[in-house]
Amino acid sequence: MAKITAPAESVMLGHGYYSRHSQPQRAAARAADARLIAAATAVPIASPVLVGDFGCAGGANEMAPIAAAIDALRARDADVPIEVAHTDLPENDFAPLLLLLSGPDGYPAGRTGIYPYVVGRTLYGPLFPDDRLHLGWSAITLHWLSDVPLDVPGQVYANLLPEGPAREAFRRRAAQDWETFLHERARELVDHGELVLVAGASEPDGTSGAEGLFTMIGAQLDAMVADGTLRKAESDRIFYPTWNRTPDEWRAPVDAAGYDLLDEELSATDDAATYGGPDGRIGDTTADREAFAERYLPFVRAITERPFFRWLDTDRTPADRAAVVAAFYDGLQGRIAADPAAAACRWHVVSLRLRRRPRTG
Repeated sequence: MAKITAPAESVMLGHGYYSRHSQPQRAAARAADARLIAAATAVPIASPVLVGDFGCAGGANEMAPIAAAIDALRARDADVPIEVAHTDLPENDFAPLLLLLSGPDGYPAGRTGIYPYVVGRTLYGPLFPDDRLHLGWSAITLHWLSDVPLDVPGQVYANLLPEGPAREAFRRRAAQDWETFLHERARELVDHGELVLVAGASEPDGTSGAEGLFTMIGAQLDAMVADGTLRKAESDRIFYPTWNRTPDEWRAPVDAAGYDLLDEELSATDDAATYGGPDGRIGDTTADREAFAERYLPFVRAITERPFFRWLDTDRTPADRAAVVAAFYDGLQGRIAADPAAAACRWHVVSLRLRRRPRTG
């Protein structure tokens, strides 16, 4: 049985699926909307202005914040041309984004002199020439790692790793990724250009708010190995490739990378409120719990299917792979319905506003 050679980084489900089921991501990103507008009122303006969107996925969550940033820039110079570069991995499905940009719900609609384009490259590397970027935005992306540094059999989520060599390997990879991102953007930003970033985070004690869901996920994978649906070697490779940095970890390299930290906030969003009943609660009846699980599962699938099941062995047929995926999500839905309060995440989120200090020499 041949092991699949998967890309180092992972993308979200395409064909618009992620965009249709990413309400928690947009809810979390709203914590930084005001910071993005404030940055757009402060950055230097040249012709053209370049706005970078780092980690666009299907684009549905990018339209409102980018539109707000454009309007704030245009309030200062009504005629300045504005380029918007949406970046994501080469494997990302950019088609939903491009359709949005050409339709009535895209931020170019009703605005002239707006020039969007896409860049299919990792954000943990160079994206633009030196001294070219004016304003950068990244929403619910920077907790994703450039690679999984090692297999951790029996574990699927970094926040559940005990202290030891494996957890330290993920911590180091996260630190390297964050430093790389900051240094590349510092090279690309104009003096006094700004970044507004919002991403998954952990409390100072290392908890992210998603531990309950990933404990259930681990139990479902174990059950599938036990019944023969999933191979042990496949299960050992499956891992959610994120590291939710603590506030100290987010702050640590900022000054040395050439930025002033203008603002930061640690907040949280509640998936029970997003996917609960009309009153924002998960009801007490069996029907209520099952309804919550049915509404919640597409979100979970949108963020986990590609990262998890890219690791299935290459000798599996398409039908076999589809059966494994279906068995996982059917089983997980039952587990969520049995204990929705444990499954519903309360994601911790950090918002940062950084200003690039003037170059010296």
